[in-house]
Amino acid sequence: MLHLQARAYPLHHHTPDVVPERVEVPGFGELRPVAGALRSLAYNPDGTIELDLTAVVGAVVALPGTEIAACRARILTAGTVLVVYALRHARDLRALDLAELDALDAATNRALREADAAVLTAVLAASVGAGLVQDVALRPDLALGGGGAPVDRQSARYNCHFVTREPPWAADARVPSLAAGPGCRILLPYTYAWDRDPDTALDELLTMTEPADIAVAQQSLLVGALIAGRWVLADLARGRQEGTDVHGFRRFLDGLWADFHHLDGYRIESVQTHRASYLAARQVIGLDDTQERADKLLGYVSNSLIAASSQRAEELDTRLNRLAAALAVVSAASFGLDIAVFVLPKVSLETKLGVVAGLIGMAVSCLMAVIVPRARRGAARTARLPFAARRAARRAARAASAAVASAGMPAAEPGGAAAVPNEG
Repeated sequence: MLHLQARAYPLHHHTPDVVPERVEVPGFGELRPVAGALRSLAYNPDGTIELDLTAVVGAVVALPGTEIAACRARILTAGTVLVVYALRHARDLRALDLAELDALDAATNRALREADAAVLTAVLAASVGAGLVQDVALRPDLALGGGGAPVDRQSARYNCHFVTREPPWAADARVPSLAAGPGCRILLPYTYAWDRDPDTALDELLTMTEPADIAVAQQSLLVGALIAGRWVLADLARGRQEGTDVHGFRRFLDGLWADFHHLDGYRIESVQTHRASYLAARQVIGLDDTQERADKLLGYVSNSLIAASSQRAEELDTRLNRLAAALAVVSAASFGLDIAVFVLPKVSLETKLGVVAGLIGMAVSCLMAVIVPRARRGAARTARLPFAARRAARRAARAASAAVASAGMPAAEPGGAAAVPNEG
């Protein structure tokens, strides 16, 4: 049996027209990229760049009881990188039930993600430096970190494929009955069993699993959009509007939707048999639902960014108005000083000093009235309101007591209830 794991990393990159002959990865050796293609397409072929990472990963990643038969990075033109592991386990996976199989796959994925993080980051950075991956567009929160080519582990999603003759596992009862491609059985969301010889060449197996891997690549793009949208909303909610690069976020979303719809063309460009597997996979993983949620969230983010931009514009207008008023006050003071010098050419020094001091005092008072924010003056007025309200309440109480006394009625008791006369 062969165990395949395909991880999708969204990078929103561009690939070069000419593939470099080699990529030097500092500390890990040399890679030789090869031009490839998505071979499950019937129309309009889409190129890929294939990197064999078996030697690089095998030197630093080791899992007990598991052999890494191959590791391949597939750089898609649609801004996504697929990292595929081909694993062989010492134990017989066919003897496991579906729950045990799923637990083993999840444990294996966690171990690989922790072990290969440094390797994949180094490979990606070297690919960017060599021009193999160009114009990487990062999520806004990752871009603030200043990293040139980080691996977006949070957005990454993965599929697992079990390739064996006559798979013994039945699909989970929660998985809808769908017509997938030949030899494909969807056991769980993101989990597939394939009735195929596990010794088949890896290129043929990757072509077989392409439909499901394209769907998970789209899912990773949408997850990245949801994470970015939540981050921007949290940033705005904390009042950190200056840290949100509106234009950078717009460019990120433009690239994201361009990549998503590029991959979405697979539904009409693929071979009929692969198309069936793709449509079934996207339905089981809820891709359409994720897209709808992303649309709603990003629409709300767009409205919030517009409102924040309007608020910043209003604040800027207010500051500019204050500055203009301050300049007008200074000009008026200067003009008044000129008039005083002209009207009072022959007066004592004390009179001149008095006039100048008066003009300066008036100018300073006007400047303070203009420059001090209205919010502070409003806060001062608000602070005086409770005292005024208490004084008005006391006056009303005294007036009510006087009215009651003049009418010959008993006054109110301290507790607020009317005094009850003694009936005995």
